[in-house]
Amino acid sequence: MRIRRLRWGWMAAAMACGIAPWTLVFAETASPGAATVLGANPQLSEGAQAMLSGDWQRGIELTVLGLSAAVSPADRAAALANLCAAHAALKQYDKALVFCDQSLAIDEDNWEAWQNRAACHLGLNKIEESLRDLQRGLALNPDSDALQKTLTIARDREKLQQERLRHLVES
Repeated sequence: MRIRRLRWGWMAAAMACGIAPWTLVFAETASPGAATVLGANPQLSEGAQAMLSGDWQRGIELTVLGLSAAVSPADRAAALANLCAAHAALKQYDKALVFCDQSLAIDEDNWEAWQNRAACHLGLNKIEESLRDLQRGLALNPDSDALQKTLTIARDREKLQQERLRHLVES
């Protein structure tokens, strides 16, 4: 089985943290007749599909059920990264970070999990942490548009934060 990562896309700009992109990660089987996105585990597959359609809560429930079965480390890491993305979409950033950290403990070379974690940190207004996560992700995939866009957002937020601080000091 090999891992294929599909970019889920950008969420609406109305997020409290600005535009908060996250990425859903999918594993796919190499067999030509495979009908699932996440290997042979139907709950992980259905969970990923629910998330893709924006049904975050159902996607979370199915993914958690799918993780209760024996799954490969690659599928587990992908599913945990998806749980991170789903909780981030629901603005449950602290909970999302737990899943990102679990995914990265299995596969620290997953740039999408670093992307998701950076988006969570932005949602929590932890700009420095977000920038560190983006650096890790960019080291793995310097050509990622998602990481580059999130880096721009984080730097804009950092600049705004510095301007506010400057105005406070000057008052």
